[in-house]
Amino acid sequence: MKKTNGRWLVVVLLFIATTVNYMDRAILGIAGPSMMKDLSLSTVQFGILGSAFFWSYALMQIPVGMIVDKLGARLTYSIAIVWWSLCTVFTGLGRSIGTLIGIRVLMGIGEAPAFPTNTRVISDWLPANERGVANGIFNSGTAIGIGITTPVLAWIIEKWGWQAAFVVIGSIGFIWLAFWLFFFRNQPSQSAIANKAEVDYIAAGQTETKSELAIKISPIKFLRYRNVWPMLYGLFAHNYLIYLMMTWLPTYLVVERHMTLLKAGFFTMLPWIMSFLGNILGGILSDWLIRRGWNSIKARKTILAIGMLFPLFIIPTVYTKDAMTALIFISIAIGGEGLAAGILWATVSDVAPIGAEGKLAGLQNFVGNLAGWLAPVVTGLLISQFKNFTIALIIPIVICGIASLAYTFIIKNQRISFHEEKTEEKNVATGM
Repeated sequence: MKKTNGRWLVVVLLFIATTVNYMDRAILGIAGPSMMKDLSLSTVQFGILGSAFFWSYALMQIPVGMIVDKLGARLTYSIAIVWWSLCTVFTGLGRSIGTLIGIRVLMGIGEAPAFPTNTRVISDWLPANERGVANGIFNSGTAIGIGITTPVLAWIIEKWGWQAAFVVIGSIGFIWLAFWLFFFRNQPSQSAIANKAEVDYIAAGQTETKSELAIKISPIKFLRYRNVWPMLYGLFAHNYLIYLMMTWLPTYLVVERHMTLLKAGFFTMLPWIMSFLGNILGGILSDWLIRRGWNSIKARKTILAIGMLFPLFIIPTVYTKDAMTALIFISIAIGGEGLAAGILWATVSDVAPIGAEGKLAGLQNFVGNLAGWLAPVVTGLLISQFKNFTIALIIPIVICGIASLAYTFIIKNQRISFHEEKTEEKNVATGM
């Protein structure tokens, strides 16, 4: 029997969901110049508004990791996308800074399950040697959501105002939901889109079995393992760069590089096209190394370390006076860092005990999204203080460089095993 390819349809659904997720986040940055003018917001106030989403988003990561492991991806994602889509629509109705902050906090709760759920789905539906590409594909939706739709959103804002853009984008999630409910089931064996040959193929590539101990374990226990700390910091570094650019890049091009909003919206696509390509390439390269016999964690951390060096290309941006030259260097930095972005989540599937992927993903996403608390606000404060973006652009270079060193020298090439630790504790207790 020839196997079906239902697992790749699932990956496409995750890619589209991630694209919608980031469109709903990124529209604030595109609407920023218009909102600041219309609502008389200072750069500091807009920075706080950009950060508000991440206050709740980060805090929800640990509980949602446990929720997705317990309730399953199908139900969790359905509730989440309805929640965050409604919040996006309601953002277009806000007329005061207080109301908008409240809506963005609620939106953070709704979007919190997305990446832990993606990670769990990839772990359940993909064999180990295809997870890098699969993670690269779904994570590339971040680049599409942030950048490729920017010209359309800028055009909507120019023609009908920033409020209309939030309503239009917020409505897309409900269309995706219909396809998700129709096609997706939590396990390949439960789904009509995967035949027995594909189910057997997936199972053969998942050499480990679920541990009841891993399923029940607290996410905080992961902090005892050295492999976890570089992963937590690495996502923080990645997110600091991405959230800074997501919130402030259009404003940077309008204010510092003197582009019109429509022109800035068009050229903002370039860094995110490069990021899209980097995400896919990072997954392909790491899976290729695994097929050549590399340990999966070694393959992932090698690409992660290389990708985190690319933000160094932001340095020339500070010194050039030409807007397009600056944008090209930013594009290389974000595109190269995309090599790492594509496999940040595949590494979770390789390191976490089977059955606890959602918990580790939630913990990683909690720490990683603390960057969302800092990047928009710190950038706004620095712009207000120094009247330019120079210091704000240097910070992610340093943060990402440290992440490259951490991936290189700290992560060990082995999966966490709670079962082995439990056995060892039992032996000690019984005197064996």
